[in-house]
Amino acid sequence: MEAENYKNAFGKVMQVDGVNGDQYNVFIPNPLPPNIEFDEELVLILSRAEEKLGKLSGICLTLPSPNLLIIPYLRKEAIMSTRIEGTRISMQEVLLSEAKEKEEKTKDAQEVVNYINTVNYALTKIEKSPINVELIKEMHKVLMEGVRGDEKAPGEFREVQNWIGSELSKVSDANFVPPNPEAVPKLMEDLIEYLNTEHNVPVLVRCALMHYQFETIHPFCDGNGRIGRSLITVYLCKKKKIIKPLLYISEFFEKHRLEYNELLLKTGQTGKFEGWIKFFLKAVEVQSEDASVRAHKLLYLRESYRKRVQREAQSSDILNIIDYLFSNPFITVKKAQHILDVTYPTGKKYVEKLAEYEILKETNRLQREKTFVAYEIYEIIKDI
Repeated sequence: MEAENYKNAFGKVMQVDGVNGDQYNVFIPNPLPPNIEFDEELVLILSRAEEKLGKLSGICLTLPSPNLLIIPYLRKEAIMSTRIEGTRISMQEVLLSEAKEKEEKTKDAQEVVNYINTVNYALTKIEKSPINVELIKEMHKVLMEGVRGDEKAPGEFREVQNWIGSELSKVSDANFVPPNPEAVPKLMEDLIEYLNTEHNVPVLVRCALMHYQFETIHPFCDGNGRIGRSLITVYLCKKKKIIKPLLYISEFFEKHRLEYNELLLKTGQTGKFEGWIKFFLKAVEVQSEDASVRAHKLLYLRESYRKRVQREAQSSDILNIIDYLFSNPFITVKKAQHILDVTYPTGKKYVEKLAEYEILKETNRLQREKTFVAYEIYEIIKDI
């Protein structure tokens, strides 16, 4: 990492001694906030992002059941965030893994589950407490449990130097070297203080700054990207910008991964935050609109399904299965049996009834355990 690339940086380059007696440069960011020029373009993008996010948050108030959208949307966020880190798993793989409960999950599927658990854990904690260092460490411990990197001090700030570069690169050849381990605790305390202090800077802009600063500090040995992106959801919920975790912003970051990574690096080097903030706000705008459109389609479809089956004798049980399908459109008879706490033949009868109504369709006739899918729901929530 060349010091001359950071002449105008929001921070300083410092030379430190390595464990083998070699020396290398690290970047120490300044405490937030930086100076930001709120030009006409930034103000316009901010206004649109606020409007779209507010519309999405308002949809929460109309939901007949909060989990109707929370589960599929948070799952989508988890899949996209883990993909940015190189995990290649599809929505269908995750859904099938959940539908067939007893099957052992792959490492990729477990990473998605851990991401969901991390966000849910944090959202429960912030109901009574502020975002703090201990919470972030606890989130990291949940994220890394039983997956790749779980041997790298889960739940603890790193005590070794990390860097960003090619897999075989040395620290001296890295594209970016985060702060030395000794600097991490104080930098994280400063970040937490910024998050919990009231400012006249809009919440969405503060959220963009938070994500930049966290990724720059890179406080853990592994999992920094996923924790940094999960904190976006947690922070927006804490600040009441969105009532429930319905924003899957990582989809935008994954689609524009190169620009996402380049802007994070360039912002630190130049000390100019406007480009990164505009990119972040555009992500909020686009993903909020996308989530709102899908929400209306799902709500319309749910009402359509309920009308089809409302004359059935045990319609309440069938309706319960329908609501489950909006959280996961794949289902087995055993899953239906578990959801309703009924016998296997009864569960089979309800699944077959939904197939008669053309809500479910069998997907794997050759396998011992039949799997059914609600294709219309799946088409709305699957990967784009």
